[in-house]
Amino acid sequence: MSDTTSTDELRLEAGDGWPIGAILRRPASTAQPAPAVVTVPGSLHARDAWTPTAIALAAAGIAVLQIDIRGRGTSTNGVPYPSMGPAQRRRVGLDVAAAVDYVAGFNGIDRGRLALLVEQDTAAAALEAVADDSRVAAIAVLSARHGDRLADAVRRRGAPVYGLVSIEDREGLRATVDAYLAAPAEGSRLDVFRGLGVGITMASVMLFERPHEQQLDARLVEWFTTVLGVD
Repeated sequence: MSDTTSTDELRLEAGDGWPIGAILRRPASTAQPAPAVVTVPGSLHARDAWTPTAIALAAAGIAVLQIDIRGRGTSTNGVPYPSMGPAQRRRVGLDVAAAVDYVAGFNGIDRGRLALLVEQDTAAAALEAVADDSRVAAIAVLSARHGDRLADAVRRRGAPVYGLVSIEDREGLRATVDAYLAAPAEGSRLDVFRGLGVGITMASVMLFERPHEQQLDARLVEWFTTVLGVD
């Protein structure tokens, strides 16, 4: 476990020139390059929704790049997400591809041990962007949408998947299970809850309503450290 971490505010550029705001959290210096996770918020969230998880991952020895998708937070660029059409929204994949390229080239990062943490309606575009990228070694999915697209991207990537979803979110349950079933059995995991809601908000609900259970952040740290080979 790392005792200290460092945080850098960044500006990236997507493939179409869209400016993307991001925060890179790095674990304390280690003898070996660290794995890294890119967090991709759903369309209703900014990057800060993933901050507690990112802090926990960095403390466990995993670097985390938290991005604001186009149209949200520090990546608005004068065009808020709700005003975008379907074609522009799918360009979130360009944001994710740029984030993966950036973190893969960062000094001290192991470019062969990268991962994505995605949720809800942006999950499919995010995974489609990396479906043929062998650097992405693991994918965690919360309350996904667009199950057919998601499963196809997971199948192409061939990396283990950790699916987390609450059973009353029927659309999310179907898509998340589809992603899990499309992934290789080895290393993959599926946690189905009840009464937690949707996406990363499940973490807040669980924290306040079920404080004695293993929390979502702890589950994600446990899984990522295992599949990415963190001691």
